[in-house]
Amino acid sequence: MGKKIGIITIGQSPRMDVVPEMTPFFGGHVEVLEVGAMDGLTLAQTRAYRPEAGMTHLASRMRDGTEILIAKEKILTRIERAVNDLNQQNVSLILLFCVGVFPKFPSRCLIVEPQRIVDHCVKSLISEDDHLGILIPITEQEAWVRETFLKITPRITVTDASPYSDRSSLDWAGRVLREANCDLIVMYCMGFNRPLANEIRQITGKPVILSSSLVARVLGELTS
Repeated sequence: MGKKIGIITIGQSPRMDVVPEMTPFFGGHVEVLEVGAMDGLTLAQTRAYRPEAGMTHLASRMRDGTEILIAKEKILTRIERAVNDLNQQNVSLILLFCVGVFPKFPSRCLIVEPQRIVDHCVKSLISEDDHLGILIPITEQEAWVRETFLKITPRITVTDASPYSDRSSLDWAGRVLREANCDLIVMYCMGFNRPLANEIRQITGKPVILSSSLVARVLGELTS
């Protein structure tokens, strides 16, 4: 019998923009069960989960591709409910489909947090003498992203471009990173996919870590 893994997005499922390009790394014997923290809600209803002053801003999308901003603090209960639901379906592991720091949710199986994987990978690749470029989806995340990576190198360039809007912001962000002459670029959001990563590589000519691809490869080891 094949394994089952659960994927919890902070927006709505399924994530047809990214998950299909991740699943080949899991192997043909793996069944993927997707759940969204915003599943069952209309766009108008999701506005109740928008960030207020001092809250952590997260970017995601509705099932139809509409971009939404969500406060991490407001959706923890809905994520915990999704974890419980997936545990009831006997998944082997659960992926939180978001780069961010989350509390420990009760679970019978392993919960994989992408930020832990990406941060440790970056730390293993660069030193304090290297220039790190970081691409985030929204400007509101810049402060905590800088705080995270200043522990690795003081040479940081952070820019933002939404993976859910037109390509003009991505082109602009790519030019910013190219002019900064970064040694390594991290696309620090699970919403960025391979076509977007390829565009950044073409614009900058630099090595790029795509968070979703890196995490997919690790999950492939866990499900093999």
